[in-house]
Amino acid sequence: MKRLNLTVGRVMSVMLRALDQIDVRLVDHGHRVAYIVYKMMQASGTYSLREMQEIVIVSSLHDIGAYKTEEIDNMLRFESDDVFDHSIYGSLFFKYMSPLSKWSEVILYHHFNEIHYEKVNVERRIKDIAVMIHLADRMDILMQGRQSLREAEADLDHQKYRFGEKAISLFRQVNKEADIENSIKDGSYLGELKGMLKDADFEGDTMLDFIRMIAYSIDFRSETTVTHVVSTVSISLELGRFLGLQEEDLEKIELGAYLHDIGKIATPLGILEKPGSLTNEEMRTMREHIEITGDILKGRVQDEVYQIAYRHHEKLDGRGYPLKLTGDQLTLNDRIVAVSDMMSALAGKRSYKESFSKEVVIDILKRQMDSGKLDRRVIETAIANYDIIMECCRMNTLRITEIYHKIKSEFRSIRTGMMELV
Repeated sequence: MKRLNLTVGRVMSVMLRALDQIDVRLVDHGHRVAYIVYKMMQASGTYSLREMQEIVIVSSLHDIGAYKTEEIDNMLRFESDDVFDHSIYGSLFFKYMSPLSKWSEVILYHHFNEIHYEKVNVERRIKDIAVMIHLADRMDILMQGRQSLREAEADLDHQKYRFGEKAISLFRQVNKEADIENSIKDGSYLGELKGMLKDADFEGDTMLDFIRMIAYSIDFRSETTVTHVVSTVSISLELGRFLGLQEEDLEKIELGAYLHDIGKIATPLGILEKPGSLTNEEMRTMREHIEITGDILKGRVQDEVYQIAYRHHEKLDGRGYPLKLTGDQLTLNDRIVAVSDMMSALAGKRSYKESFSKEVVIDILKRQMDSGKLDRRVIETAIANYDIIMECCRMNTLRITEIYHKIKSEFRSIRTGMMELV
């Protein structure tokens, strides 16, 4: 992935912009919390640069498990007994779906109060970081609620049972020595975070792991779509190989396929999981995921990757969306992912349909080809190699299915335990 210039900054920008789409009230919240935590780590003097880089990423994504409006309502009202669901989901995503799994417990406990920790066996380092995120989260919510950071700090006099004296003292030191509020207001904090992360030496495969994490978090909202992203990626890569594409194009296709539905993070779950046909209004809402995908990715990934993700619902006859492009405007890479997305949807189980058989999938693909909607060469390649492609797809999606069920099982177990504690 190095040829695609997939840097920490670019990946973080994609991930945080995606999370911003969940709810307007969360826009830049992850950035701000990460910045406050970063300043507290700096003041502490006990964290290495690599630890600070990793913890800034973790802090930025502390709300990755939050999907539903009611969860966000509780988070922003700071009703700590009602906000554990997103903490549990987030920690399990980090545990199983990210290269920073060692920090998963930080996400799990980032809404724990100081008084809760005496009931659990948590490593001191993990607790300290979780408490910093908890405190920074509270300060940002109060600050965005039109309080000054000085006024928000005064609230800490009554919050020792939540954060403990150590974290409160550290925050007060930082708030006195650093102009946090003005850095946030004038946007300069973003440059400071970017500068701190720019030299992080994550490998290209690690960057792709982060992309997978945010892509999978969308599919994991719904059991019926849990394998769609990885299925689309698998089919795209197999088609690309059969068509003789070079490694650089395969990399672009892989990344574009992983990101093609990232805009669905803003689509209501009731529409994603609706068992019947969508109304016209619901279909319009569903189709908005393309524009949101474009908004998330534009300028944050290589142009060709952006185009692959943004164009996967375009048709050769100009009747697709959102741009109504025609065949002469669509690259082979665009066409491959468009076919792969359809094959994945047809062959997979969805909320509104069971899996279609090989015969039905091929019949639909042929009709799309013969009507001039999808690329003939790509579809003929897919049909000629259907069994090989779909067996490879099945093997690649098996691991994701297993992880999904493991996350569901562990979620129930952890939630029961946490409710007993609080």
